[in-house]
Amino acid sequence: MKRERETSSDPNEWGRPIRVYADGVYDLLHLGHMRQLEQAKKLFKNVHLIAGVASDEDTHRLKGQTVQTMTERAETLRHIKWVDEVIAPCPWILTPEFIEEHKIDFVAHDAEPYQAVQKSKDKDKKERGERKKKKTAPADDDIYGWLKEAGKFKATKRTAGVSTTDLIVRILQNYEDYVDRSLQRGVTPKDMNIGFTTANAIKMKKNMQRWGEKVSDELTKVTLTDRPLGVNFDESVEKLRNSIHEKYDSWRAHSHKFLKGFARTFEPMKSFIGLHHKSPRHTSDEEDGAASDASQ
Repeated sequence: MKRERETSSDPNEWGRPIRVYADGVYDLLHLGHMRQLEQAKKLFKNVHLIAGVASDEDTHRLKGQTVQTMTERAETLRHIKWVDEVIAPCPWILTPEFIEEHKIDFVAHDAEPYQAVQKSKDKDKKERGERKKKKTAPADDDIYGWLKEAGKFKATKRTAGVSTTDLIVRILQNYEDYVDRSLQRGVTPKDMNIGFTTANAIKMKKNMQRWGEKVSDELTKVTLTDRPLGVNFDESVEKLRNSIHEKYDSWRAHSHKFLKGFARTFEPMKSFIGLHHKSPRHTSDEEDGAASDASQ
């Protein structure tokens, strides 16, 4: 028997905790995840927050590799004060049966429409056929659409500039700095358990960075000198300085882009979920998200 819902339109007057559900991958739990969970917990005066954690199998098959296992991700969530209950594994796509089984009143997620996208290696025709039969989440539709229509969806806001990908990029950059400092102190590549080629590549990259910064500083000093070097000389130096700046910035941008691309192989949030916008895309989206998600 389905649970009867309270008659009041204001959930705060239902006289019991409101059961709110938020799901995700929640890999390398960070500030964006924390704020998502906090928003879900504070949707109403009295909330019982349920956090769903995607399985390793679903995440690896449908999105990509994770750094942590499902057990680690779920256990981390159990130590977050906003979370009252953890379901691991949770379904990739929510169904009415799951909502009813766990007596969920509302699902909390950011308002962007999400499309369920399968990775090419998912070649199980029978499984794909079963997914197509589900009325709740067509492959080309918003997987939260039916919840929105049913009035069981509550939107949360993303935290700009925070994502699992960004964290991994920082780790990679800090790792290169560590290797470079160690090489300068005389530590051998073998001692750091890295190949000679890798060590040389990092050393060359850091030398290039130092050279670019030094040249830029020296040219800046020349253009700021008080000596009467002449207008033509100043203009020539300025053009040279700008040219070096542009090439150096371009090189750094390509380097950062490479690191970010590599990091995304571990980022389950945005790499394999299609985001569809009815309005122009914002430039400050946070990248990480839910099992069917975003803060995952």
